[in-house]
Amino acid sequence: MSTSKHIDVICAIAAVLTLLLTILFMNGRAIGLTVLADEDAGDGQFTANDLRADWADSADNTTQIVLSGDTASVNGNGAYVYGSDIHIVYAGRYIVSGELTDGSLIIDADGDDKIWILMNGASLRCSDGAAMVIEQAEKVFLTLADGTENVIAGWEEADAEEESSASDESGSIDGTIYSRDDLTVNGSGSLTVTSGYRHGIVCNDDLVITGGQLTVTAPQDGLHANDSVRIANADLTIRAGDDGITVSNDEATGYFYMESGSVTIPSCYEGIEAIDVTVCGGDIDISPTDDGINANGYGTSSITVAGGNIRIVNPTGRDADGLDSNGNIYVTGGNLFISMNGSGSNCAIDCGTESGGVCRISGGTVIAAGGSNMAEGFDSSSEQCFIMQTTSADANTEVALRNESGDVLLSGTVPCAFSSIILSAPQLQMGETCTLIIGDTETEVTVDNSSVSAFAFGMRGMPGRQMAQAPDGQMPPELNDESAQALDGQTPPELNDRSAQAPDGQTPPELNDGAAQMPDGGFFGGRRGNRMTDGQMLPELNDGTAQENRQQNRNGSAEIRTVSPAAWLLIGISALCLAAGLLIAARFRH
Repeated sequence: MSTSKHIDVICAIAAVLTLLLTILFMNGRAIGLTVLADEDAGDGQFTANDLRADWADSADNTTQIVLSGDTASVNGNGAYVYGSDIHIVYAGRYIVSGELTDGSLIIDADGDDKIWILMNGASLRCSDGAAMVIEQAEKVFLTLADGTENVIAGWEEADAEEESSASDESGSIDGTIYSRDDLTVNGSGSLTVTSGYRHGIVCNDDLVITGGQLTVTAPQDGLHANDSVRIANADLTIRAGDDGITVSNDEATGYFYMESGSVTIPSCYEGIEAIDVTVCGGDIDISPTDDGINANGYGTSSITVAGGNIRIVNPTGRDADGLDSNGNIYVTGGNLFISMNGSGSNCAIDCGTESGGVCRISGGTVIAAGGSNMAEGFDSSSEQCFIMQTTSADANTEVALRNESGDVLLSGTVPCAFSSIILSAPQLQMGETCTLIIGDTETEVTVDNSSVSAFAFGMRGMPGRQMAQAPDGQMPPELNDESAQALDGQTPPELNDRSAQAPDGQTPPELNDGAAQMPDGGFFGGRRGNRMTDGQMLPELNDGTAQENRQQNRNGSAEIRTVSPAAWLLIGISALCLAAGLLIAARFRH
């Protein structure tokens, strides 16, 4: 082979190797290329690690923590026992079993450490403080082993005097499980959390629950988080002296999201309270003494019901609402059943019309009964038809709605006495005459999407009832005028418009398909939440900016790359080497 050919081959090999090295380095950090790819990142509200509960089956180098009375033993690295407390200080996987009669499990690792803890038939009890404290970690995964019963009980001897001092001495630790960072609970076992002081589970960041059967009892809030509470596949029962679930922070960005599973709150003041509430599936059953679901951020709040079954029953309220949003309410799917005491100012649905909020329905089924004094209905611009009527009905009255063909579109027993009712189903057609059955009374009603205030109800529907007037004898202004507009005078945009697109520019699947039907057996006929068949998250139907701002650079894109100057330099060197090889080859050929 001639010298020129040798040089050609050498130059070509050098150029190719340089390019290959460039491509190789671009997938790592060797040249300053920043690759923000986190194994705990994922699309939507839940990451792969959030949903993975079988990590212990294949985990190597797990540390065994065996609880025994007022002490414990540790077999492995990353944890130690001090007195009656167990401390976890390094990233890793830990399996906890046995019973601790009076002590705490404390996680205090580096800020970028992930901690996996398998509760394998474990009982943690603490008489004078939190039984589990997460002081620092990037994220903690608390997994409930299949077939096991686990207990975490704190503040068991707390009383009113001790509560005041305990909060100061413990640095505002105010729950039985207290986490200063992200916490995920998953698995298929059970966990009972009881607290003698304030809240059950407290999380200063995101609280994610993607499995297990949880029972939480607390004198104040059952679940209390700063940034978000997100639920899928889990079954929760919460008994609370105040709110069942609360999400709040100083930035007014706290939100609640539920995809599947069940949440039952048989006793509470308010059921679920957050800035934004989105329910895409699952079963929610709330028995509050005040509001059922409350979106409490002024003007920007929203409640979106896109799927699942929601049942709210309040027989004792005097100024309470089923759905109460200081901003908007959107019903785009699912089944909504509300029964509020018909006396007083108890509204089945209440949105923030005074701050420009709207209440619209575009899918799903609704039976919402309550008081008539301040009743509000859906906006007349709603895509799906509805009927709003006044009446006088006793507790446990049967309600049904038939269309012109005689088909029963809705039916159910309303537990509380009521004086106003709202009904909607996908099959309702504008202008048709339906038969509304309330107890033994049948009334023909023409569907026209009228949304009038309670003070005009006496002129519609059920005969013989003239509603109360204002003290001066004049009719109060319409509380829910058909022409209701935003504060700037413009009608708020449809957040669930059919032309709305997903972030990638594709139109998300419709969750409020007009063909949606109530499950067999009526409301709560055994159907579980609406999950997409491929297991992916349902698209967000809430305010387009509300979730986007929270999820940006959090659980959104699985991988984001930025090219550093060093990377560009190496690419340039590669190009120069290739050009030099070509020039040398051309010179020797000539």
